[in-house]
Amino acid sequence: TRELAQQVHDVMALLGATRGIKTCLIVGGDPPQPQVKALQNGAQLVVGTPGRVMDLYNQGFLSFPWIEFVVLDEADQMLNVGFEEDVEAILQDCPASRQTFLFSATMPSWVKQITKKFLRPGHVVVDLVGDSKQKVADTIDLMSCAVSQANRTSIVMDLVTVYAKDKKAICFTQTKRAADELTAALGRRVASEVLHGDIAQAQRERTLQRFRDNRFSVLIATDVAARGLDISDVDLVIHYELPNDVESFVHRCGRTGRAGQLGAAIAMHTDRESYMIRRIKKETGCEFRTI
Repeated sequence: TRELAQQVHDVMALLGATRGIKTCLIVGGDPPQPQVKALQNGAQLVVGTPGRVMDLYNQGFLSFPWIEFVVLDEADQMLNVGFEEDVEAILQDCPASRQTFLFSATMPSWVKQITKKFLRPGHVVVDLVGDSKQKVADTIDLMSCAVSQANRTSIVMDLVTVYAKDKKAICFTQTKRAADELTAALGRRVASEVLHGDIAQAQRERTLQRFRDNRFSVLIATDVAARGLDISDVDLVIHYELPNDVESFVHRCGRTGRAGQLGAAIAMHTDRESYMIRRIKKETGCEFRTI
């Protein structure tokens, strides 16, 4: 996501400044001209999203033959449908002598098969999860809450009140429309803002900064906010709508309970969605406390 690229670039620019390393951020949603100028000034470290990277490459502003290191953050997502074609084109044009790094909190078996195309034989795997089936941090109190479709919206406000402890909460929805509707419903009772892919990039950045600055307490978002965003003091994650895959559930939960702090995550579900709770339990080794 653009937000994750911005976050990584901010850290790298700070570190690079002390070492004389020029950095450049390349993402969609912003005018390309300043990014082109930064490249022409001699950037040594480029952080970008695949679409804009390919655009500038195809226009001749970005060249890959001198690349020494390639990093794919959230590798499972980057090699999934929608990104894979661009990523594969980028890697094919980078020199074979490059060093390639893949990072992700979840690495499904299909990703491990695909990575064989991009990594050298005998590549090194560093697994910080190990053989444990437990995929969600033990600093997170996992709860499940059975709801009906009719009372889902009214119940989420009570969950925020009881479990967010006057700190930040993130509510995840499956669709942009659901995010907008939930924001409108909660807006009458709690300070909340929405984040999804149809919102202009500048507004998305303002919303995230306002959330970090405690200007509002509840962020309602699609899975655009599920990965990588490092926001301190998120006390509660609510799965207002369960995701379609277990990996997304794990990444959503990872927005809380970070850096050793305690957090909570609540999975709201109807009777028809109970199968997903069972699937999450089976594939992650997690246990839910019923509320």
